[in-house]
Amino acid sequence: MNKFTLSVVIPTYNRPDLVIRAVESVIAERDDTYNKVEIIVVDDNSSIESPDLSVYQDLIFYRMPVNGGPGPARMKGINLATCSWVLMLDDDDILMQGSVRYLANLLSKLEEDDYPVYQFSTKKVYQVEQIKNNFLLATFDDYMNKVIIDDLTAVFNRKKFLSTGLQYPDNRVGGEHLLWWKIAERYGVPSYAHQIVSVSDDAHVRLTHFSSQIKNAAHYQELAEMTLKDFGERLCSDYPSEYRRIQLAYITYSLLNKQSKKARHILKTARINKILKVILWIISWLPDYFIKKLFLFYRNYNG
Repeated sequence: MNKFTLSVVIPTYNRPDLVIRAVESVIAERDDTYNKVEIIVVDDNSSIESPDLSVYQDLIFYRMPVNGGPGPARMKGINLATCSWVLMLDDDDILMQGSVRYLANLLSKLEEDDYPVYQFSTKKVYQVEQIKNNFLLATFDDYMNKVIIDDLTAVFNRKKFLSTGLQYPDNRVGGEHLLWWKIAERYGVPSYAHQIVSVSDDAHVRLTHFSSQIKNAAHYQELAEMTLKDFGERLCSDYPSEYRRIQLAYITYSLLNKQSKKARHILKTARINKILKVILWIISWLPDYFIKKLFLFYRNYNG
């Protein structure tokens, strides 16, 4: 009997049909070969009725007392988990056939190693010339140099991860890149070019959609500020283009969040070209309505 045990954490908010699909994709992966495949659904205080999940075995359902965004919900799921390994599954995605068997074969021998998290591709996420045998021990530099070029599925060594004191950012629009950067900087992140989750795009409105970026401008502004606080000094020194990108995001979301005065304050010392700085300075004096229209026009034109 393989001693591999897995908790699958599914944070959800206002997606009753999709979360059922995600749950059933995990159930389909249960096999007598494994001691335990546990499901933990963390509802981020949905404003609509949650689905009845009591019919499913080995499923823990927890409703957050307040709607706090994906970070706190994910951390709650990790803390509720009882298994050695914890896979994070978005509610609009599904666990692929054979994924649990693959993880069992790979991870069952590794519970005592030094890595708090392993990552697996959601599609082609590595620059081919940078990896060997579909594996990369990702460093902070790899993230900055875009060796990893897309999102990945995280599988946590629960005990090791909790011992680090690290956690998902407490931000309503995510920002898990900050967690990956911190882990990569301190430990490295074993990353595999093997897909275990099928990423869907049938959610009603994704957080990355342009309209959501305007609606959640305050949270994106906060996330850019958090990034500059945690990594600004290193980015400015070693990765100036990434530093400029995040500074520009901070300015943009400050404008969209009706904080033009703050945007102008940042612009004074921002390391962006002079022409763009002048354009943004002029935009900062426009009415909020026109700023939003310009943002949508730019994003629709440039993608």
